[in-house]
Amino acid sequence: MRHYFQSYLDRYPKQGTLRCSCGGEHALGTKKILLGDGVLEEMPSVFREHYRKDVKIWILSDQNTEKAAAEQCKRILSRFRFSSTVLPAVPRPRTSAEIIGCLCRIAGEYRPDLVLAVGGGTISDIAKMVSLNLAVPNWCVLTAPSVDAYSSGTAALKLKHRHKTEPAQPTEVIFADLGVLEQAPEVLFLSGVGDLLAKYLSFMDWKISALITEEHICEDTARMCLDSARQAMNAVKSLSSARRAAVQSLTDALLLSGLAMQALVSSRPASSAEHTIAHFWELAHTVGNPDLELHGLLVGLSCSILLAGYGEFYKNLRNWEYDLDNRLRILSAEPSWEQTLIPAVEPFREQMRDEMGEHLPGTEVYRTRLENIQKHRGTIIGLSDSLLRELQEAVEALSEISFPFSLSDYRLDVPQALLPMRYIRPLRNRYSSFNLIHEVGAEAQVLEILERRVQSIR
Repeated sequence: MRHYFQSYLDRYPKQGTLRCSCGGEHALGTKKILLGDGVLEEMPSVFREHYRKDVKIWILSDQNTEKAAAEQCKRILSRFRFSSTVLPAVPRPRTSAEIIGCLCRIAGEYRPDLVLAVGGGTISDIAKMVSLNLAVPNWCVLTAPSVDAYSSGTAALKLKHRHKTEPAQPTEVIFADLGVLEQAPEVLFLSGVGDLLAKYLSFMDWKISALITEEHICEDTARMCLDSARQAMNAVKSLSSARRAAVQSLTDALLLSGLAMQALVSSRPASSAEHTIAHFWELAHTVGNPDLELHGLLVGLSCSILLAGYGEFYKNLRNWEYDLDNRLRILSAEPSWEQTLIPAVEPFREQMRDEMGEHLPGTEVYRTRLENIQKHRGTIIGLSDSLLRELQEAVEALSEISFPFSLSDYRLDVPQALLPMRYIRPLRNRYSSFNLIHEVGAEAQVLEILERRVQSIR
């Protein structure tokens, strides 16, 4: 079976820049990905392809990933020169400016030719930022199919009240050994699957935005992301009988998702409102169970909640009536988002200001959007019906393998779970179903549906 990520990589010339059929120009810094059995044993030969024997490697891991793969990597690379830093497992490392600065100083003293990350998404993101600051390449070894960060061109920095995506040095070579990935804790596997649930909603919202706001969309990239997620979800259904195949499909889809974000210099192919909600829960420290405070799990939970609200809204959109001029008067007269903030979201005011900036729609923008909603209503309904049905089937399949879809699993209470859903638009300047719902005047009804859904999964 040919991997989706390899099909995507093969589209790019050696210089890494593609003139795409979408009319845009995309670039990739990732050159090689190895996914399969015994991949780690190929490391020396891959190193020799790119470097002399005297290459200086700085290896970053944490106490968990040291046992999972870093110790083995160091044995395999024993004939090469390397220095290493092992971060503590507790507290869990975070991609903060402080830890990046500290590790830049540590690695900088060694003057490496290459940074090698051995770990999950956080270790990968930290290494990409150290690589950028030291102006040297970075490679990575995956230890869990938990996120799509490995092959992206950014790092997700965790600030006090803000999730900030920063440009990073893309990883040039990625090693994904199934023997290592298969041994990852089950919760990390579920995190990766939860992150993939978002692809149904991100694809839907991107397509809808292209129709309503005329946002540019790369159809090929969008479709490949969705198809790879579908393949992974099908594999997950046979998890008990074919675990290695499920791990391989999941890893393939996650790697393709990261490449798509890297190529488009945007997370648009992979995330929408469900990610905004998950990031808010993380930054507001609303999750009381640290064992489940994983980004992909929270994304999966938010997808299952939004499914109820979106499903009801799009089912009713066919018969939803509104007077264009009246909606324009209401939208033009509504108070600014800053006037509606409650104390619980006050810490996020600066993030919202940065997101909204000068992007507040005016009357004519709203008029164009509402006219396009009318014009493309049938297409939007057909698209949403198909994708939300698939998402429902995926959620049901994950429930059968004990994905945590209950608030009590996370020790997340109802008011905290609902809080970001009332502020989706100012939290992220990205057109999603929440914008469409707001513009046609259905926001209050959808929020009521979401509240009922959240109450039902306490």
